[in-house]
Amino acid sequence: MHFKSTFLKNFLTVGLWTFVSRIFGFCRDIMLAAFLGSGPIGEAFIIAFSLPNIFRRFFAEGAFNAAFIPMFKKNMHNKKQSIEFTNNTLSMMILILFIFTIISIIIMPLLVFAMASGFQNDVRFETSVIYGRITFPYIFFVSLSSLFAGILNSYGKFGVVSATPIFLNLFLIFAMILSYILDWEVGLILSISIPLSGILQLIVLIHTTRKLGYFPKLKIPKFNGKIRKLLIIALPAVLTGGVIHINLLVGRQIASYYEGAIAWLNYADRLYQLPLGVVGVALGSVLLPKLSEKIPLDNSYELHNIVSHALKIAAILIFPATAALIILPVPIITVLFERGEFSIIDSKNTASALSIYATGLPAFVLHKIFTPIFFSKGDTKTPFRIAVFSMLANIILAISLIGHFEFLAPVLSTSISSWIMAFALYHKSKKLGFYFDWKLIKEIIMILVSTIILSLVLILAQKEWFYLLTTNNFSLFYLIILISASSSIYFLTLWFFGILNKNKK
Repeated sequence: MHFKSTFLKNFLTVGLWTFVSRIFGFCRDIMLAAFLGSGPIGEAFIIAFSLPNIFRRFFAEGAFNAAFIPMFKKNMHNKKQSIEFTNNTLSMMILILFIFTIISIIIMPLLVFAMASGFQNDVRFETSVIYGRITFPYIFFVSLSSLFAGILNSYGKFGVVSATPIFLNLFLIFAMILSYILDWEVGLILSISIPLSGILQLIVLIHTTRKLGYFPKLKIPKFNGKIRKLLIIALPAVLTGGVIHINLLVGRQIASYYEGAIAWLNYADRLYQLPLGVVGVALGSVLLPKLSEKIPLDNSYELHNIVSHALKIAAILIFPATAALIILPVPIITVLFERGEFSIIDSKNTASALSIYATGLPAFVLHKIFTPIFFSKGDTKTPFRIAVFSMLANIILAISLIGHFEFLAPVLSTSISSWIMAFALYHKSKKLGFYFDWKLIKEIIMILVSTIILSLVLILAQKEWFYLLTTNNFSLFYLIILISASSSIYFLTLWFFGILNKNKK
C-alpha cells in the first residue's frame, strides 16, 4: 500500500538522522565519562543539563506537538489562516517562555533541590545552581524550535527536523575539546555551549520554514478561540509530560543520596535511549501527522493498518536491542566508558542499571506508538490519566524497593511502571479502532522466536569470550564482530520466517 511505503520512507528518514544524532551523543557521553567520570563536577553538570531537558521534553516535544500539529493540519488548506495561526502562536509562546525562563533562573536553587536534595550542604549543589542558570535558556530556544518543527513535520519535511538536534552534541564535543586545549573549566564551557546550540537549531529551522512561505512575524498575542483550543488540548499533554518526568525526578532524588549514582543512572539512561530514540521517537514523530490525516475521516481501518505497521517495525528493531542490552551490559559499558575518570566500579554499577532499564525498553516504545492515537483525535486527557496512575505506581514501587535495591530501586520501578502504562494505553486504544489482530500476533511471535535465537548466540558468546569483550585491547573490535554476526543471524531468521517479505499478505 502507498501509505506503507511513504510511512517507511519517513520513518527511515527520521530514524537515520536520529541514529546519527545518537551516535554523536555517544561520542559526547564517552568524552564526558572520560573528562568528568562520576565526580562532583560531573554530577553537577548532569543535574544542570537535565533541568532544561526535562522541561523541553514535556513543554516542547510532547505537549506542543500533540496540540499544534493536528490543529495546523486542519488549517493547511488555507495558507493565510495557517500563517496567522502560526504567528499568533509564536508570539504567545515567546511571551510565556520568556517569563518562565526568567523565573526559573531566579529560583534555580529550588529546582536543583527538587532534582537532587542529596546535594544539599555539598559543593555539588552550588555548582549545579551556577551551571543550571547558564544552561536553562536552552528551553526558550528549543521550545520555539518545536513550533517550526511542527510546521515542517506537517508538510512531511522530517529530515531537517531530525537532523538539527545533532547541533547540541557537536557543540558539547567541541566544548570539551576546546576546554582541553585551552585548559578552561570544562563544566562551565559545557554549560555555555548548550544554549548556543539551541540558538543555532532555531535559526536553521526558521530558515527552512521560510522556504515553505512561513515568515515569522511577531505581534501582540491575541487570546482568540484557536489559541484557547490549543491551550485546552496542550494542557493535559503538558501535565502528562510533567507526570512522566516526575518519574525521572524520583530517580534523581534517590540517586543523589548515593555517591556516583547520578552519573551511573545517567549513562545507563543514555544507552537505552539510543534504540528508544531511533525507533520509538522516530515512529512517534511520523505517526502523529499521518494519523491526523486519517482521523478526521474517521477511518478506523487506516488507523489500524498504520499502527499495526508501526508496531511490526518497532518489534523487528527493538526486540534484539533489548536482548543485547540485557545480556551484554558489562561489555558494552566497559568498551564505551571505562577510561579516564570512569572506573571499573562505575562500569559495574552502570551496567546493572542498564540491564534493568532495558527490560522496560519495549514498553517505552509502545508509549510512543499508542499515545499519538489519542493525540491525533485531540484527546490528551486519557494519556494524562494513565500517566498519573503510572507515576503513582512508580513512586510507591521506588520507595518500597530502596531497602533491597538501593540506587537501582528507581530503575526497577521505572521499568515496571512503564509496562503498566503501556498495557493501559493499549486497553484504551482498542476503543479508538486499534487491536492486535491474528496476523500481527503471528508476526510478533515469529520476531520473538528470532530474538530468542539471537539471545542464545549472545549468551554463549559472552560465556566463552568474556575476557575478549571486556579487558582485551581489541574489545571494541570483538564486540562489533559479535553484534554484526548475531544481527546477521537474526535477520536471516526473520527472512526465513517471511517477516521481511514486503509482499506478504
